[in-house]
Amino acid sequence: DEMVETAVAMAARCVGPPVEDSSEEGGDASWARAQGSSGPEGLGSPAAVRASSSTDGGLQVDEGVRARKSWDNFQEFIRNPGHKCPRCWLLRTSCCCSQLPADVKFRPRVSVLFHHLELGKHLGSNTAKLLLHFGAELYAAGVAEHDEELRRIIDDDIDGTVVLFPSDTAVLATDLVAEGAPPPRHIVVLDGGWRECKRLNDWINPAVRRCSVSGARRAQFGGTRKYGDKANASSRVQTAAAFVSLLEELGEDPSHVEAMKSALTHFMAAWEAQIRR
Repeated sequence: DEMVETAVAMAARCVGPPVEDSSEEGGDASWARAQGSSGPEGLGSPAAVRASSSTDGGLQVDEGVRARKSWDNFQEFIRNPGHKCPRCWLLRTSCCCSQLPADVKFRPRVSVLFHHLELGKHLGSNTAKLLLHFGAELYAAGVAEHDEELRRIIDDDIDGTVVLFPSDTAVLATDLVAEGAPPPRHIVVLDGGWRECKRLNDWINPAVRRCSVSGARRAQFGGTRKYGDKANASSRVQTAAAFVSLLEELGEDPSHVEAMKSALTHFMAAWEAQIRR
């Protein structure tokens, strides 16, 4: 299958790959919650790795070691998925893959930078994996080979790259293409809990433009994870829903926008069927 082959190929060349929950606030970042960056160092730099080391059972655990372990766990899952689908990560009895649009590939290059917990746990509730079906590339943050490859790709085209992240300096997607400006050639999508995505954003070259979306609403597609702040829950969406809005606001091919909407709709229906089984 195309998504399995993609994941296996990325693993081979080391490029950077009931209701379930994940890390910070359910993971699969909420993109409507705009806050500034938390510091100059990002995941992957030696100083950041030292600073992010944590205690586990009385031992200091290097975050890079955690990332590698999560990546290894993900590769093993792809090889031996058991009762789950290795493409949509849902139970095989709830798999949505046959309903996903075929033969559609995004115009821009899309890199999905996953926090390693999202890959290590490969929870069915994650939505960013849907982007891989449309040709997006998977990167596991904190795995040295992945970090180096993604950094090289970004640095080769800083002006043509944007990061989907609502930082204080983020530009609205509609403004990026205002007055006939060319759309981005490369989009970096961050996926993980809010705290984790802030760290991932800090790691990326600050010269790269950050962008945010204005039209994403949770009511359109629903959500697979709950967030603690109920007051703002209606405006907080997960990664795939935010990306749908990004495609729309950048003026991308309407057929691609509809394909992504269809994929997310079918996935949500399958997810709901799974948790109600």
